[in-house]
Amino acid sequence: MGGLPDLGGWAIAGGVAVLVAAIAAIAERRRNNRKNIENVGFMPWPFIMVMALLFAAISIGLALKGF
Repeated sequence: MGGLPDLGGWAIAGGVAVLVAAIAAIAERRRNNRKNIENVGFMPWPFIMVMALLFAAISIGLALKGF
């Protein structure tokens, strides 16, 4: 009825995306500091981190704007 929109969903999605980006950053640091140089892994942690931060910025921006 013309009240304020519920923006909690966008804020929660942004918070989860920041958490995913933090996990990706920790995983990339662990991958760079590994003892066995041959054991690389297959996850593209920098790409995951950048995409999560981009999604976080967009969703938190939408929550602040009041979309």
